[in-house]
Amino acid sequence: MFRPDSWDPWFRLRVAIFCLVLYVPLAVMLSPFLRTWTDTRKPVFPDWSWKVGDIRRYPSRFEEQFNAALLMRMKVAALSRSFYIDWLGISPIPEAVLGTDGWLYYTGPVSEKLLDRHVRGRDPYSQDELARWRRLLLDRTRHFRSIGAQYVFVIAPNKESVYPEHLPGWIGPRLGPSRLDQLLAYLQSVPEVAVIDLRSALIADKTAATLYYRTDTHWNTRGAYTAYREIARVLEPDFPGLAVKSWGSLNPKAVERQGMDIAKMIGLGGESRDAGFEIDHGACTKPRPLSIAIPKALQSRMTAPAYITQCNAPGNINAVIFYDSFGLALVPFLEDSFSSTANFSITEWKNDLAGYDMPEKLNANLVVEIMVERSLNSAPD
Repeated sequence: MFRPDSWDPWFRLRVAIFCLVLYVPLAVMLSPFLRTWTDTRKPVFPDWSWKVGDIRRYPSRFEEQFNAALLMRMKVAALSRSFYIDWLGISPIPEAVLGTDGWLYYTGPVSEKLLDRHVRGRDPYSQDELARWRRLLLDRTRHFRSIGAQYVFVIAPNKESVYPEHLPGWIGPRLGPSRLDQLLAYLQSVPEVAVIDLRSALIADKTAATLYYRTDTHWNTRGAYTAYREIARVLEPDFPGLAVKSWGSLNPKAVERQGMDIAKMIGLGGESRDAGFEIDHGACTKPRPLSIAIPKALQSRMTAPAYITQCNAPGNINAVIFYDSFGLALVPFLEDSFSSTANFSITEWKNDLAGYDMPEKLNANLVVEIMVERSLNSAPD
């Protein structure tokens, strides 16, 4: 008599293994006896909040507490990581790639096609998508000009755009222009839109210093300085007197970083080391909260409280900066060279107008928008 697959012994064994993997950690945390036997503590999960920012952060905070409570899980994860990285020489997750000489690269979910769109040149923009980018940036440029402010769109390159030589060979050759290449070529017909491409400056400087963390997606402090210097070079004709600080004047101090973002993703957070710098930003006042109300639509996208600084800097630049994670290291340099700077750290670029009334309310004469290259993955709606 024929029996369905659900009765197959191997199938039943696989189901049993799946259930053990799924439920044993929960049983360990809930049982006082098992907690003692496995050196596990009772988890203390974060309090729930209905604020949008807290909801966004809850999964990572939950995972942090879960990992801290279930030490056995970390040992199993370490064994799994060793199997993939040390034995097979591949990343244990699809969102990261092991490069050469200890370099790690973020490639994102497979559905986002980051390698095809930004490295291989196999998935270009359509003409309609390019036209939507042109319309968006032109509208923003003209809007801010109407209130007396210059708008500058700064694209922070993906690490693989500056350090492609450490990518693994299986990624293959470039077959066409990246989406950033396409966009810049398309916008040449619109000279009033100021887009700063930092790649040339970074590639030129990388012969003298390492500008990106090997185990992180971001540039390090030295790379952020190169970006700052290039932005200041582009701004100087419109803001005479803008002073650019030298790297040496900032008293850089070499430091060792541990547990960078890609390393954490693949389980090497406690073992990885990266070289970085600390610098002296002593010319500015201490950051203070904004004195004006922030729209709810903007608050829902903010990853940190907005703040303003004032510096004794020539050039009379009163700036508003919207930035993603690449701005964290870059903004302090800009603050040093601007008279006042209001900063808004926001989530992934939504292509909307949330918060774009802030420059007028703050009497800004410069608006800087900093966005990582991989956010060019999609075109504006």
